[in-house]
Amino acid sequence: MATLGERIRDLRKQKNLTLQSLAGSQLTKGMLSLIENNKANPSMESLAYIAERLEVDRNELLEDVPTSELRDLLEEVEQLYTQEMISDELIVKYQKIVRKIKPYIDKLPYRYESARLLEIYSRCSYYTKQDGWQGPLAKAEEIYESLHMINQSADLHIFKAMMAFTEHRYRKALLMIQESRSIFESRTGILDPLKKLDFDYYESILYSAVGDTDNSKRLMEDAIHYSKKKQLFYRIDALYRLAGFQAVLTGDTANKDHYISKLRLFADFTDDEEIGALADAIEIHYLNSFAHDYNAADALIEKNLEKHQEDKIFLFALEKGKALYGLGRLEEALGWLKKHTLWEFLHHPYDLSIHYEKDAYLALIYLQLGNSELAVKHATIAKDLIEPMPDLPYKTFILNVYEQVTA
Repeated sequence: MATLGERIRDLRKQKNLTLQSLAGSQLTKGMLSLIENNKANPSMESLAYIAERLEVDRNELLEDVPTSELRDLLEEVEQLYTQEMISDELIVKYQKIVRKIKPYIDKLPYRYESARLLEIYSRCSYYTKQDGWQGPLAKAEEIYESLHMINQSADLHIFKAMMAFTEHRYRKALLMIQESRSIFESRTGILDPLKKLDFDYYESILYSAVGDTDNSKRLMEDAIHYSKKKQLFYRIDALYRLAGFQAVLTGDTANKDHYISKLRLFADFTDDEEIGALADAIEIHYLNSFAHDYNAADALIEKNLEKHQEDKIFLFALEKGKALYGLGRLEEALGWLKKHTLWEFLHHPYDLSIHYEKDAYLALIYLQLGNSELAVKHATIAKDLIEPMPDLPYKTFILNVYEQVTA
């Protein structure tokens, strides 16, 4: 961060002033040089004179972080900061953001730019598992509240609720999101449209996490209807994915096809290949686990692997293994299942349950290959992982495999 002298020098150069022209009639060129090099401190009278000559407020020169520097930092950070699916690449970016903001944390003035920097710092520190994010988060919320910035305050409430979700305290997270929604509805009467969609989306996710599929579906469909009515595309791809997957679980093939079709159209409209890959991932999962059409599943997987090469293997390795197992190609299936890794940022019971199937399929393959020891080992791993999960088809499948292998 710049010192007082450095800030004066930088502003002077920005305005193309020489030392002599800035010194004017009330300061000498030599004294101004000493001030700029931090070898002399200006009196308040001299500081006011310098600020007037530079056409800035005196307080801006006195602040530990001047407004111009603060805005430049925020602009740089905003260009780096994105809220998207967590990945190793995003974590590296978040670590860079933390390093940029950290030197300023204790010197930020009480204004919007500071609150936004504190918020971004807290979020990035949390996701990169660094200590010391709680204080800046509380300070950001305090500034937003004092400035009556309702949407920004609501975002922090949602963030705190989803922290409980990532710790698998699903009921606590649901209660927190409902309490926050009630607070902001009572304060504003009608939520901002984007904030309403945020609350609908996260509350729907949390209802499904605690096994309340009826309320989850109600909120999800309400959000989709509201988006259409207001002509908003905000969160629409995430809502379509959630709706499509719920339809798979309930055996509603018509709605499954409807929402996957919507996702593909949205992917074409936004030219976003990842949305298209996620739509295919839902269809592949349905073909493998519910329709048992392994040939169709394998063909769709191959189409995606050819298009996306290595960058989307994490989406398809498990399903490729399941399809090959269903086709009786055990050794190939074993190779693909071993490529699958549980993504550390998955926290929803639906996602976890799906990925816990891996060990059940490994157990079945090892059983057929005559390795009963490894079969029992992987069946036991799958059983231990799935037992705390809700009663979904994946749990039934895994427990049945365990009984079969250990019989």
